[in-house]
Amino acid sequence: MSTYLITSNEVMCRVLARRLQALNLPSPIRWRAPRWLDEADAPMSSEHIEDPADIALLDCSGVEGDPRALLDRLHARLAPRRWLVVSDRLDASLMLHAALLGASGCLAAPASPELVCAATALVWAGGQCFPRTAITLTTGTPAPSLLCPAGTTATG
Repeated sequence: MSTYLITSNEVMCRVLARRLQALNLPSPIRWRAPRWLDEADAPMSSEHIEDPADIALLDCSGVEGDPRALLDRLHARLAPRRWLVVSDRLDASLMLHAALLGASGCLAAPASPELVCAATALVWAGGQCFPRTAITLTTGTPAPSLLCPAGTTATG
């Protein structure tokens, strides 16, 4: 199993890759630019067939067009077991779309490497990490069982 970092910010990617290796995430940690997801018509490389994605981090920040389309392409191309979305345009429709596709969390950008690593560790452990506003998307009011006393929506 592999870890995929899909972001156009190479500096952040290098920092995250170093820090995520310390968390014992599945290796190797592969970096791809978001345009790699546009190559969906190209045959899957042997590296992906032999070593599917276990966890993915998708940074939609600065990507032109609708970021929901990028989520669709990630889901279709990699179908990771766990994944986290980072976006500078995080709104209700993007969070809901990500959750319906099976994302384990969403973070608003800019986010510090520490925050991204902590959220990734939570997702890797089987938890979820969504902004508090995501709880009210479907019903309008948060379900009491979903709220932690400390005010976080982190589970796991």
